[in-house]
Amino acid sequence: MNPHGVSDQLNLEKLSSGCLRVERVRQKPVTPCVEIVKHKTINLKRSNIMIKKRGRVVGLDVHPDSFAGAVVEGSDPASAQVLSTSTRVELERLEQWALRHTRTDDTLVLEASGNAFSVAERLRAIGRKAEILDSHRAGKVGKVYCANDRVDAVKIARIYLSALSPIVWQPDQKTLERREVFSAYQAVVKESTRAKQQLRSMLNEHCVRLEKGFRLCHPNAITRLLRLREWTPSRTMLLQQLHGSLVSARARRTVLRRHMAQEIVADEALLRLTRLCGINLITLYGVIAAVGDVRRFSHSKKLVAYLGLNPSVSQSGNFQGGGALKRHGRGALRALLIQSGKKLLEVTNPLQKWGLAVAARRGRNKAAVAVARKLCVAVWHVLMGHIVGALERLDTLETKLSKFATEMGPATLSALGYHNKADFVEKKLYVLRSYP
Repeated sequence: MNPHGVSDQLNLEKLSSGCLRVERVRQKPVTPCVEIVKHKTINLKRSNIMIKKRGRVVGLDVHPDSFAGAVVEGSDPASAQVLSTSTRVELERLEQWALRHTRTDDTLVLEASGNAFSVAERLRAIGRKAEILDSHRAGKVGKVYCANDRVDAVKIARIYLSALSPIVWQPDQKTLERREVFSAYQAVVKESTRAKQQLRSMLNEHCVRLEKGFRLCHPNAITRLLRLREWTPSRTMLLQQLHGSLVSARARRTVLRRHMAQEIVADEALLRLTRLCGINLITLYGVIAAVGDVRRFSHSKKLVAYLGLNPSVSQSGNFQGGGALKRHGRGALRALLIQSGKKLLEVTNPLQKWGLAVAARRGRNKAAVAVARKLCVAVWHVLMGHIVGALERLDTLETKLSKFATEMGPATLSALGYHNKADFVEKKLYVLRSYP
């Protein structure tokens, strides 16, 4: 024992030559009981930390008629333990099962599917926290040789703990309705185009040429088609079916466009988007249906990335560069915005001069994408209430409002209190010009 109260300990180590090396190690004096208490305190603190981090996650593998559930407890996917599982439970018993097997502090996780939003809404109605994982990312994780509902439910819970799949934003009911309307419009446009092309193909097979200005979608067009030549009963029936499908699709398309126009005109916050150049009825409605609450995008760049209009980045070592669009985000809306960008390069507007300068350097296609990105940024600023410069000219804005009035029809204008189309354009133009 040295004078300072520190014990010396001799470590003897045998060297390769056969000699012994003496090493003096200085240690602080500690009391054995204090050391034990100290270790217990440290272990207790560590255990408290682990207890705080541990939580319960309930994975749900939902099908149209049934679902499977797995209650998993743990702080990470490797150490998480499966407490209980349930398979082939009827979807009608979802609330009853959740109240029996889950608690209010549990997180119920399911993969994005056709009925995911509806199931999450039912769970929130009974006081449960529901999260939805991105199906594209979640589908790439945890592929196993034994695939069943129980394994999938456990996998969904572990994916949530690993944070490898982003959480999908759950829209409100109004946004869900708008998305359904926009999806129905896209489907009816495809159906109309398909029926029209099939009808033209059949006429071309029999060497029938239509005169200029012939409208196949007109209800009386079938009478004129049947008089063009002699048709057999079977071919007459095929013509009538194709023409009937075309007329029906166009009628449903007109009803959907009228509904979109009425909804936009009724909300002044949405009507402000018509002031942006290149934004027509369908593009405007698609934007508000996809975006929903714009405040979930803290910056315009995030909205651009959400729609897939940002270029890809390639970086490795000393090399760094950008590439083309990687077809991520919402493809239908991105296509509409790029079409608007191509049109803006051809007509006079605030973005044309800048877009043509980009086209001279990079080409017209890349310039259209760049203009579409500018337009997306302007949409974010308008929805946030900011002042923008990419606004339509007065005469172009009058034409756009006149088209809105045509979509709604005279009966709807009268029901809303407008005398005629000119009265509607004048009053709405006054409202739009009052904004900064």
